[in-house]
Amino acid sequence: MSSVERFRRRFAPLLMAVLWANFALLGLIAARGDGMIPIAGAVFAAMATLAWMIDRTGWVTRQTSSVAVLGQVMLLVYAFRQHPYQADMHMYFFAMLAVLAGWLDWRIFVPATAVIGLHHLLLSLFYAAGVFPNGSDVNRVLLHAAIVVVQAAALSWIVHALNRSMQTTEQERHEADIARKAADEARRDVAETTTRAAGERRQILHRIANEFEQRITGITRDLVQSVQSLHLASQEMRSGAGEVSKRSTVASRSSREMSANVQAVGQVTTELADSFAEVDRQVGETTRVVGDTTRQAGAVLESVADLSRKADEISTIVVTISTIAQHTNLLALNASIEAARLGHSRGGFSVVAQEIKMLAEQTSQATEAIQSQIDAIHTSSKTAISAIDAMNDTIGSLNRISGHVAAVVEQQTAAAVGLAANIGRVANETVVAGEHIEFASRMATETDVAAGQIADSADRLSQQSTHLDQEVAQFLGHIRAA
Repeated sequence: MSSVERFRRRFAPLLMAVLWANFALLGLIAARGDGMIPIAGAVFAAMATLAWMIDRTGWVTRQTSSVAVLGQVMLLVYAFRQHPYQADMHMYFFAMLAVLAGWLDWRIFVPATAVIGLHHLLLSLFYAAGVFPNGSDVNRVLLHAAIVVVQAAALSWIVHALNRSMQTTEQERHEADIARKAADEARRDVAETTTRAAGERRQILHRIANEFEQRITGITRDLVQSVQSLHLASQEMRSGAGEVSKRSTVASRSSREMSANVQAVGQVTTELADSFAEVDRQVGETTRVVGDTTRQAGAVLESVADLSRKADEISTIVVTISTIAQHTNLLALNASIEAARLGHSRGGFSVVAQEIKMLAEQTSQATEAIQSQIDAIHTSSKTAISAIDAMNDTIGSLNRISGHVAAVVEQQTAAAVGLAANIGRVANETVVAGEHIEFASRMATETDVAAGQIADSADRLSQQSTHLDQEVAQFLGHIRAA
């Protein structure tokens, strides 16, 4: 319903009240003698009321009520005939015209003006006393008509402008309502979009946090396993190094004993060359010493072989450590990639990645040094084994020479000289083997120190892993709280 129609519906009961008030006024005036005047006024009021009840504020109601109101004014002017106030009652026409402006319809003023004009003209021609107190006057009729036209025109313009203004206002209000509804819908859409976007963002953050947590958990789990492997490897390295050192000590002591024995054999051989009379006794002594030497050489050979086996075990451990170092370096690379993806917000994670990488490099360098040392041990072991084999060959020759000493005395001196030379070489080789064994002992000590460094690095790596878990947990807490 438009604002004009709402105004008309509020105005209609008021106009009906005015009609029935005019009827009451006509009844009071007509009490002086003319009873038809109130009846006519009641007919006008009833006609307008009936139209209002049927058509409400439609065109018929507006026109009927306008004519009824003006008809009651005509009756009122007629009721005041021959009265001094009859001319003054003409002002009631203008008052009712102004009242009719409440219909907000300029078209009603056209028939109203025509009715007033015809009323004045006809009564002035046929019954002048019914309209003017002093008789008929055309000029007066024209004057009244002109005034009514001016008022009707002014009221028509005012009503038209007011009607248009109200329609414009109504349209603007309607547009404002539409705009307000659109704004409300836009606000609701924005709120829903914002809420939905916030929910989606939280879901994405939670999904990213969960994925990141799973990846970091896997990395830290692998890191912990690597640290444990490093601990075990360092312990095995230290145990193996201790065993190598102990065996090296035994081998060194046996080598020194063997060298002393070889020197004793040389001395005996020299004495054999100086005195043939002592050949039998020296041969027996030589045989005994050769037997001892054979046993010592066997012991040395077993020690060197055991040292070689331990070196092989250490080499296997070194391979394991190298594998762990490569895995640690891979973990460091993955951690660096994650740190680069996270950006500057996780500086601690980047530090941990750098520490892991440095540890991997240190471990790799240590394993390379240990492998070089083990290769040196292998080389020394092979040299010692070769020397011992040569010594065994020499001892076999000595046994053969001793067997033929009694039969070939003439050849004793030459054999003794050759034997002395061979024993000298064996002594020298035994000294070299002892040096290699001592070197292996030093390498075992250095391996033990390197294993201790690996264990310390593993401890630091474990601490960094714990710190990484704390930082990741704090970071994920911030993400999930966002």
